[in-house]
Amino acid sequence: MRRYIFDLTLLLAFAFVLTAVSAVGAELDAAALKQEIQQRAQTIREFRALLNDPDQTVRLAALDAMLKSDDIAMRELAYGICFNSADQAMRVVCLKNRFADLRTVAVALDNLGGPTEKQQKALADWGDVYDFEVQDYDEKTGQFTTSGESANYRGKGQVMGTGVTFSQRFCDGTFRLGEGGVLEGDLNCAKGWQGTYPGRISLQ
Repeated sequence: MRRYIFDLTLLLAFAFVLTAVSAVGAELDAAALKQEIQQRAQTIREFRALLNDPDQTVRLAALDAMLKSDDIAMRELAYGICFNSADQAMRVVCLKNRFADLRTVAVALDNLGGPTEKQQKALADWGDVYDFEVQDYDEKTGQFTTSGESANYRGKGQVMGTGVTFSQRFCDGTFRLGEGGVLEGDLNCAKGWQGTYPGRISLQ
């Protein structure tokens, strides 16, 4: 009986030690995580300041580094600032990089008011969104190809400056960066979808 009580006491003591060690380990992990977060936040603050530097070369260098970062928060912060920048060079870099991330372009169509018969047919086919896939985007030239659920969406496109154009079987699009990360413009279609369709492409 005494042996049993002795073993039980040792077991409880061992469990207490393990609990204490685990608690210390958790505190160390939390402290290390807190330090890592603080360092990361400081780095982001420093880069944010560089994006507002009076020297354009500094701004562009900081923007390029942030957009190439593996840190999602860093990239999204860069997009948020550069799309709303008054510096057109930053907006150009922003657009080219964002387009490289896109797999699908979705043109949200504006209300047409009084659509023609062919526009009604187009809207019945598309809904409120005309979308297609982007492939083979070349960041250096800005060229890309398009495809979709049918051959009607096959074509080519170009990112140039703050604008995007594309040409497909029945529809051509011309869009330019408006306020923030939104491309605004028109979709011009022929044949059974004939008509002009104002719309927007959201990049954020």
